Amino acid sequence: MIYDFREYILHPGGTNDYMEGVRELGLPIRQRHGVTLSGWYRSDIGALNQVVHIWGYNDLKHLNEAKAAVYADPDWTGKYLPRNRGLVESQKTYLMNSPSFAPVYPVHGEAEPGSEDAKKRNEMVYDFRKYTFTDEPGAVPKYMAAVEEVGLPIRKRHGVKLAGWFYSEIGDLPQVVHIWAFDNAQHLIDAKAAVAADPDWSGKYVPRVSGLITAQNVSLMMSADFAPVPE
Repeated sequence: MIYDFREYILHPGGTNDYMEGVRELGLPIRQRHGVTLSGWYRSDIGALNQVVHIWGYNDLKHLNEAKAAVYADPDWTGKYLPRNRGLVESQKTYLMNSPSFAPVYPVHGEAEPGSEDAKKRNEMVYDFRKYTFTDEPGAVPKYMAAVEEVGLPIRKRHGVKLAGWFYSEIGDLPQVVHIWAFDNAQHLIDAKAAVAADPDWSGKYVPRVSGLITAQNVSLMMSADFAPVPE
């Protein structure tokens, strides 16, 4: 699969209105044209008024055909665009790939409003990390191998779930985005401390990735009850 990865900065106070527009109109329109929702996040700590939405397609052909169908849908032009007009201040878009160890989500990930599942989702927090890499040939594949072989197993054994892992194809290069899910804020604090104290983290993982990353941008994000969550 390939992923249309979208970062939007909204005007202050517009996040809830934008989210409801996606829930009621944008998501159903995309779904009926075969687009997979692979993640939907809103900032909590970090860049404010930011939403990130990630849409999955089978391949480039599917992306082009599905986008054309969405944009031609009368509900898109007649209902969704007017509903969210004026809420978005700026947009940035990437075309991303995902490795084999990352989750692939189903189209439907919604939780029943008021259910225990919905309550748990509302408490979940996401450590959202964007890394830029050196121009060294093979830097991203080296980093990806270290994550799969060492970093991911360490995090898993301390209860951290991988919500998404993407690397850029079109847009800012070379770039990786990885998203880690925690049950709640206290779980994030405890699990990150456990990972940092794990001897395999400092003794095996950190030496593998040292010198590959030139910049890091980290945000604490929340999701939406209509978005998929990791198992």
